[in-house]
Amino acid sequence: MASDFQSHGVTREAEMAESRPSSSGRSSSTDTTRSAISLQTYPDKSNDPLLDYAAPYSAEELNSLPQKRRFWLFRLLRHFRYTVLTVYRRIFLVVLIPNVVALYIFLGRRRRNHWWSTPLLLDISTAISINIMVAILIRQDYIINTLFKICWCIPLCAPLRLRRSLAKIYEYGGLHSGTAVCSVLWYSLFTGLLVKEFLALRIRSPYIKGSTYPILFLFWTLAITAYPRFRYYWHNVFEHLHRWGGWIIMILFWVQLVFLSDQAKHQTGPASPGAHLFRRLAFWCHVVSTCHVILPWLRLRKLHIRAERLSTLNIRLHFTEKVSNCVVYRISCSPLGEWHSFACIPERDGAGGSFIVASAGDWTRQTISSPKNYYYTRGIPTVGVLCVAQMFRKVAIVTTGSGIGPCLGTVMGIPKTSCRILWSAPGPLKTFGDGIYNAVLEVDPKAVIIDTKLEGRPDLVQLIYEIYRASEAEAIFCVSNRKLTRKVVYEMESRGIPAFGPIWDS
Repeated sequence: MASDFQSHGVTREAEMAESRPSSSGRSSSTDTTRSAISLQTYPDKSNDPLLDYAAPYSAEELNSLPQKRRFWLFRLLRHFRYTVLTVYRRIFLVVLIPNVVALYIFLGRRRRNHWWSTPLLLDISTAISINIMVAILIRQDYIINTLFKICWCIPLCAPLRLRRSLAKIYEYGGLHSGTAVCSVLWYSLFTGLLVKEFLALRIRSPYIKGSTYPILFLFWTLAITAYPRFRYYWHNVFEHLHRWGGWIIMILFWVQLVFLSDQAKHQTGPASPGAHLFRRLAFWCHVVSTCHVILPWLRLRKLHIRAERLSTLNIRLHFTEKVSNCVVYRISCSPLGEWHSFACIPERDGAGGSFIVASAGDWTRQTISSPKNYYYTRGIPTVGVLCVAQMFRKVAIVTTGSGIGPCLGTVMGIPKTSCRILWSAPGPLKTFGDGIYNAVLEVDPKAVIIDTKLEGRPDLVQLIYEIYRASEAEAIFCVSNRKLTRKVVYEMESRGIPAFGPIWDS
C-alpha cells in the first residue's frame, strides 16, 4: 500500500512538473499557476485531478478569480471590513459596551455624597474582578473545547451563512483581550480614586498603598507587551511577563480585597455589604479566577517521546498518551520555561499520536538537533482552528511546509467531511518522509502536492480557488505562515468565499 501511494505521488508531481513551466522560464504568474490543475491542461478531462468532484464550470470560470466584492464601491471600506473590523476586533468592541454602561451606573448612583467615595471603589473593584475572571475563563481548556463542541452540534443542513458565522468561534480571543484591557482601564480609574483617598487621609492602610502601584505598573506592562508586534518579536519575554506578572497581580489583588473590605467597615459601618468580604461579588469572582489559574497546573505531567528525524529541518515526535482528533498539545522542556503548541496527528489504532516540529526558532532548532526523552505538558489538549472544518460538507485546505501536521490531525478525524488538500513544500517526500507523504495521499488520493524546489513557488490563492470551485467545496482553510494565511483569507472573504485560518492570538 505504501509503495502504491509513493508511486502515485511521484507520478502526480512529475505530471504537474510537465504541465507547469519552470520558475526560471515562467512568462507570467497566471500561466504558471493555472497550468498545474487547469482544465485546459487535460483536453480529454480524463486525467484532471480535480474532476472527480468537478462542478459544471467552464475552464475560464474555473481558472479566473471573481472580482472582489464592491463594498459600497470603496476599496478602503472593503479593506477596513475584512482586515480591520475582523470578528476578533468586533468581539473586543462588544466587550466595551457593558463596561461603559457599568461605569455610567456606578457614577450615577445617588447613595454617594462624593464620586470618589468608598462605595464607588468597591463597585469598581467588582468590575475589575469580573473582567479578570472572564479573561481567565475564556482561556481555559475545557471551556474552549465546550464552545467548539456547541458549534459542532449545528447540523450540516443548516444554512451556510449560519455555519460560516459560527465557524469563526476560533476568534474567541477577542473576548480575552477585551476584558483584559477593560481590567486595566478600570484599575487605572480605581488607582486615581485611591490616590484621592490617600491624600485626604480617608484611607491609611499601608497594605492598600503598597499593593496599588505595583498592580497598576504590572497591568500596563502586560497590556503593552501583549501588543501583537511585541508579542511576535519577543514572544518569550511576553510569555514570562504574563505568567509571573499575572500571578503577582492575583496575589496583590487578594490583599487589596481584604483590606478594602476592612476599610469599608470603618467608613460605612459594619452593616454595609462591602464590609463583609464573603458577601462581595468581587470576592467570589476572584476565587473563581484563582482556582482557574491553578487548575491547568494540576494536570502538569511528563509526555514521553520517541523522536523520528524526518530531515535536518523537521522532526516528528511520537507519544503513547491516548489522544482525540483535532487537538493541540502544549509542551515545554521546563514547567516554568517557554511553552509551544503543536497540532497532534493521532494514530489510526488510537494508541497515541505525534506532532511535527519544524525549524522556526531557537527552541525548535534545539529540539530537532537534540530531542529529549520527555517533555512537560499541562491541562487538557485543546481543539484548533481546523476542527471547525467538520461544520461543512466539503472543504479545500491549503497548507505549506510543516502545516501539513495540523491538516492531517484534522482530516483523519472528520470522515463526514470531504477534504481536498493543496500542499506546497520544498521536497515534501524527502523532507517529511514516506509516513507523512503517504498519509496525505491516503486522506486525499487526489491531493495536489507541489515541490517548490522543482517548480518554484506557485500562486496558492489561484490554485486553492480552482480546487474550491472544481470540488464544489463550501469553505477554504489555510494553515501556513502569517503572511500567506492573511492573504488567502482576505482574497477569499473579500470575494464572498468562506475562508478560515489561524490568527496567532496567544
